[in-house]
Amino acid sequence: MRKKIGMRVPYSALLVLLLAVILVQGETSSSEIKISIINSSFVAPAPEKLHLNGEWVEVANEGSTNESLEGWTLMDQQNHTYTFKGFTLDAGSSVKVHTGAGNDSMTDLYWGRSTPVWNNNGDLAILRNAAGDVVAQYPKDKGT
Repeated sequence: MRKKIGMRVPYSALLVLLLAVILVQGETSSSEIKISIINSSFVAPAPEKLHLNGEWVEVANEGSTNESLEGWTLMDQQNHTYTFKGFTLDAGSSVKVHTGAGNDSMTDLYWGRSTPVWNNNGDLAILRNAAGDVVAQYPKDKGT
């Protein structure tokens, strides 16, 4: 008669392994990227061409880690596109992207355009990540 040689794994070891997998998954989901558009001003004071920085879209990082927005884009429905270059949005912070010219800072970025972008009667701001995936749009209830 032959003896079976095998490995027995105690149930307690399997339980520990299962709990470890659950904890790792929990950590992964808590560090998801949470970038969104939280506000906008599509109408600059008149005359608009002289007050282009009155047009802006505010992007926020509602996550717990700083996020590089390198290569991300912000665009309107007519495909006017702003590309983020060398910018990292700190956790819990926001930045306004203004239509006109100015000096970039951690709270304000400038598109450098000489004409308005956003439609006064309403528009749709679309934020895409560097891979081109739509991450957010504003207002949220307006379809593309």
